Amino acid sequence: MTAKHYFIAQGFVKDGRKLASGQTFQERSAEAAIAKATRISVRFAGAVAFEQLADDETGETLDEPKLLFTFGQLPADFDTD
Repeated sequence: MTAKHYFIAQGFVKDGRKLASGQTFQERSAEAAIAKATRISVRFAGAVAFEQLADDETGETLDEPKLLFTFGQLPADFDTD
């Protein structure tokens, strides 16, 4: 098993009263994911950047995602506390 850190930026769009996943971007570092989330936040109702540890071979997540940046409206399952 080879564990790898993934850095993700993701936008969220309004779908009626709900928020739906928008475009997702994989970046090379936490800083790049935060920068991407900051840039896309002007086009989406909300945006996040997070780090996810996963098995590089199977894609199985090995830990809870670590939020790096949040902006705007987010789905309820994003605990920002």
